[in-house]
Amino acid sequence: MKETLKKIFTNRFLYLALIVLVAMSALVLRLYRLQIIEGKPAASSGRVNTHSIELEAPRGNIYDCNGVLLATNRTAYEVLMVNVSGEQAERDEMYLNLIKLFEAHEDIYNNPLKRYLKSPDAWGVSIDGEDETEARANWISTVSEKKADREFLQSPAGAFRYLRDTVFKLDKKYSDEDAYKIMCLRYETYTNGLDSLRPTVIATDCCEKTMEILSARHLDFPGITTEKVYFRKYVNTECISQIIGYVRAISGEEYDELKDKGYSADDIIGKTGIEKSAEDYLRGTKGSRVVYKDKDGTVKQESYTAPVAGNDVYLTIDIELQKVSHDSLAANIKDIASRPDGKYNFGDCNAGSIVVSDVNTGNVLAMVSYPGFDNSIFVQPSADEAAQQAITDLFADKNSPGLNRATQGLYSIGSTIKPLISIAALETGKVTTKNEVRCQGVTTINGRKHTCLSSHGYLNLEYAIAKSCNIFFYDTGIKTGIDVIDDYAEMFGLGEKTGIEIAEYEGFRSNPETMELKETDKTHKWTDSDTAQTSIGQLYTSFTPLQVNRYVSAIANGGYLNTPHVIGSISSSSGGLVYSAEAERKKIDVSDWSLSVVRQGMLTMSKTNGTIKTVLKDYPEGFISAKTGTVETGDNTTSSNGVFMCYAPSDKPQIAITVVVEHGVYGGYVIPSISGTIDTYFGNAFKTRSVSSGSLHMTISSVTNIINNPPG
Repeated sequence: MKETLKKIFTNRFLYLALIVLVAMSALVLRLYRLQIIEGKPAASSGRVNTHSIELEAPRGNIYDCNGVLLATNRTAYEVLMVNVSGEQAERDEMYLNLIKLFEAHEDIYNNPLKRYLKSPDAWGVSIDGEDETEARANWISTVSEKKADREFLQSPAGAFRYLRDTVFKLDKKYSDEDAYKIMCLRYETYTNGLDSLRPTVIATDCCEKTMEILSARHLDFPGITTEKVYFRKYVNTECISQIIGYVRAISGEEYDELKDKGYSADDIIGKTGIEKSAEDYLRGTKGSRVVYKDKDGTVKQESYTAPVAGNDVYLTIDIELQKVSHDSLAANIKDIASRPDGKYNFGDCNAGSIVVSDVNTGNVLAMVSYPGFDNSIFVQPSADEAAQQAITDLFADKNSPGLNRATQGLYSIGSTIKPLISIAALETGKVTTKNEVRCQGVTTINGRKHTCLSSHGYLNLEYAIAKSCNIFFYDTGIKTGIDVIDDYAEMFGLGEKTGIEIAEYEGFRSNPETMELKETDKTHKWTDSDTAQTSIGQLYTSFTPLQVNRYVSAIANGGYLNTPHVIGSISSSSGGLVYSAEAERKKIDVSDWSLSVVRQGMLTMSKTNGTIKTVLKDYPEGFISAKTGTVETGDNTTSSNGVFMCYAPSDKPQIAITVVVEHGVYGGYVIPSISGTIDTYFGNAFKTRSVSSGSLHMTISSVTNIINNPPG
């Protein structure tokens, strides 16, 4: 036994095993203490917890086709506060200094108390007035520490005094004005609490000077930090407001749909126009700042991920052409409204649209909807009462400035449909260029009286288009048949969505199916009289100006239906190309011969129309090929709508222009709307003589009394 023990205690391997066992035991005990007792891995044993702060990313810019800035961002700073140790009296002094700093720089800071008390002696908007007695009682009940105290809060002055002395216990050295300022921030922490790690936003829109002062004097403002934020800024966009659109706070419904994409409940998103349709591109990628608190209470940064700016969108729109087209249209509308006659013109002309596109690519070069609005009102803070009232007025305006009439306005297009009726009739052999119809100014179809604006005598197709003879097209439409007309209207994209990137309406083609939708009298069956009305662009016809522009482009370019684009390209914030629009066009099953016949009729119309000659007096005769349209509005107290479409130059078309003017009286009255567009796009390239520095007003006035040709 003695020998055995001796061998054991003299064995070197035994001692080595014991040393290893002791070391392993010590390590296990240390890990147990770190992971179980202290609850954190060894690498972060000194941290109590962490919090990730989202960092806003700047939204992408929007430019016109030449790189002119239309929408960008204004950089500002939000101020955040966390709970730190210290006496409440010291915090009150800091709160007062903060508010004074904000006010000195006109910064936007949170004041939840203002909803209930807007000053020491006035109720806030949420509980002011006799109608808000219940809301006021509920608020008083909320802030009262005892039920018996409610009697002291029945007046605004009493409520202020109660909050100051009983709830917040502010030092008597403060004036009521200063006490109210302190209470603004105290009420924020009173209602929502204040965490030592998760910051509370107390100011949302502060200038760089405020940020610099807070950073330099951080010891005077313990627990206060700043983060960069961005606010949308629009640059001279009233002439293009409906295309650009606007941004606003995300709604609850939108958040439910988008939260899986990383959106927060307080995000700003695009609501209309390009801001909405390009939201996925314009929206940047948020960054983050992860902070943690040491055991001694010090908050430190663990990691930082920089936000990534959104992509930049370049439109197909030329803003110079857009402005000129807008101004030409606006001036023409005002001129028409200024000349009421009480018979045809009731002085009610007030709105319209003009669309200009490249006939070969479909790119939209200008798209005006008048009247417009100021996009900037939507990016003003909620405290800006003037901006909020402007938003309310905008949505209440009977002229609907927020509506993009170019893509969402639905109009009967009158005689501008006659080239389409001609194509359908020629393609199906229902008429030839030699066919003539006698116009005596009136005809009866299915017992209904149908009229023309004049008695044209015998007309062939070319002059029926040029003179816009209703009688000819009643006859031609009936011969062709509503089914064929409807097929060709669909082929030319009428009553169909165009595929443009922004919101648009489909519209309606006038046909028996639409009659079933529109008519309350289900006993009414489609007749030749309905086909006749459809053949002059009325009855149930409802198309957008963009659809009409697409249609006339197809006539001009040899029968290709373009997909219009308003977005040309998209680039990353670093300059890389993300997207580039390509021309998309579909060949319509229509012969060159039919198109040439129609083009000749539109050219003859241009050459024989006195208004066109006057408006384009500095250009060669027949520089444009055109068609007018006059659309009755249904009663004898409102003016008819005016429609006009054309392409230029006639021999080698480059652009198509469509104009629709609500209550524009006649199609011929709206022709001056194109003068600025033609001059700006073509410059002096096609002018036959030098032009003096005349104004658009002079151009409009010069055609005021033209009556040579009754407008179609």
